[in-house]
Amino acid sequence: MKREASAATSLAAEFRMRRWARINYVSADLRKETWNPIVLDEMRMKDQEMREAKDNSMNTRVSSMYVPLAPGVTCRIDEAHEEASTPHILKMQDPTTRYLRQLATELTDD
Repeated sequence: MKREASAATSLAAEFRMRRWARINYVSADLRKETWNPIVLDEMRMKDQEMREAKDNSMNTRVSSMYVPLAPGVTCRIDEAHEEASTPHILKMQDPTTRYLRQLATELTDD
């Protein structure tokens, strides 16, 4: 029973050290070989992940993102649509302006 508890504790300690190594990551040239082997191992794993991420970056995968058209497919380019007329609601005027225009029209008609 003590042995299982000891193994669980050491496993928990290992997880804590690996987490610490990820949070406090240091580049390979700044690491000391006297550090805990678990910390060094986790930092090496992070180095590898970073290299893989760099290799798989968008810059190297751009060409694989385009899907070519099937041969014989023609593209149709439509003409531009006619511009829509101004909505009626924008042509409406407030009551004062409408009254003044109506009054001006009546005075010019007389």
